[in-house]
Amino acid sequence: MDETESQIHEIGVEIFKGYGVDELTAKILSILNFEPEDISLEELSQKTGYSLASISLKMQNIETFWGIKRKHKPGSRKVYFHMEKNLLDAFILQIKNGYETELNIANEKIAPLVSKYRETATSEEKKKKLELFENYQQQISNFEEVIHFIYEKVDQMKEKDKTL
Repeated sequence: MDETESQIHEIGVEIFKGYGVDELTAKILSILNFEPEDISLEELSQKTGYSLASISLKMQNIETFWGIKRKHKPGSRKVYFHMEKNLLDAFILQIKNGYETELNIANEKIAPLVSKYRETATSEEKKKKLELFENYQQQISNFEEVIHFIYEKVDQMKEKDKTL
């Protein structure tokens, strides 16, 4: 890896750490983000300086949220990884895997419980808790609107990119 590539990878680490991930996760994400080809677990271990076990454990935790695909190549027992390179698609995947999951769970499971709690909230303490629960529900509703707006905007941007 030449000096410019190394600097880009270091900036990638800085960017991914901005998402609140630890150093190793940020290194893995930066490598995968700027690697055009599939990369093996062994290569990730070499490039990060961490053990295969550490890399393997991290990969299990980050694959789904970050749009990383695990692959097996014919004739090889090695595991390879590939990260989505289209930022808009990766962003939408993160929303679907993270925030949309929260929205679905909140709408399906918490909403009925809040209705049930509302019937029994007679003390001041329970009324305060009810207010928190209802506020959370309202925030979920508002957030859902924001997510749908984001989906529409991303679709518009992708459509615009097709015409250029």
